[in-house]
Amino acid sequence: MSDAIEIMRAALLRTFPHWDPASVTLEPLRGGITNWNAIISVSSLAPQRFVARLPGERTELLGIDRANEVEATQRATALGIAPAVLAELDGIGTLVTEFVAGTHLEPAEFVGRLDEVVGLISRFHSSGSLAGAFPIHRVVEWHARDAVAHGATLPAAYPELLELSLRIEAEFAATPDAPVSCHNDLLPGNVLFGHDRTWLLDFEYAGMNDRYFDLANLSVNCAFDVDVDERLLTLYFGNATEHHRRRLTLMKVMSEFREGMWAVVQQVISTLETDFVTYADERLANALLLSASCFGNNRA
Repeated sequence: MSDAIEIMRAALLRTFPHWDPASVTLEPLRGGITNWNAIISVSSLAPQRFVARLPGERTELLGIDRANEVEATQRATALGIAPAVLAELDGIGTLVTEFVAGTHLEPAEFVGRLDEVVGLISRFHSSGSLAGAFPIHRVVEWHARDAVAHGATLPAAYPELLELSLRIEAEFAATPDAPVSCHNDLLPGNVLFGHDRTWLLDFEYAGMNDRYFDLANLSVNCAFDVDVDERLLTLYFGNATEHHRRRLTLMKVMSEFREGMWAVVQQVISTLETDFVTYADERLANALLLSASCFGNNRA
């Protein structure tokens, strides 16, 4: 950790040469499983606190493109749904953003403010195209390719889930929707609730994708039940039809498939002290479980 602090400190002072080195302190920001994040305090400035990250190992293999992240974060800042961007961290490629106060809510409280969250997602979806893309059915294939290239053995569930991915892709293609600007990583930790407003954080994976992926990603990561899913769809679309419900459920399968394959890649590239094997197994098992509600026993 001391090495990470010194690397970030040096990058910050290159980026902001007018900062007094003696006034800069860094505090690790816990909770991430991809990067090393820190709160930066600069006692000589007002406001005094900022946030920046050091990328984890070979994060490009996880589907992260730093240029895409910059564009998406700047877009979200302009829309007023993400904290302000100060600069790109020199020599690192990540962003220094304003620190905003807020909390991460427990499920019941989160659901109570779901309308705010859906409003932010909808605003981002409606904001126009991004240069980067996150084509979810290709992403899971890329994760498999890269995991094998770095020495991993694919999970036993992968062939069946790949077939399901292709079936889901074909079903969506039969009545296609245009891709939209998606966040693609709507974990509870990436939604911050302030006293009078709500923020979306961490646009590392942002890019053009199917809108249902974001909705499903939020639902499955926040463990929404059927009633909350109904509210989610109604808030987003104005009503909830069988078409909406099926697409949401199908994309839940893809959300868990992708999360599991992301963890398979992490098993061979990450040095973080995280049990990525169990993480992958649980996510892929849930993808198969969810697929049963879509296809029954006729999954192959």
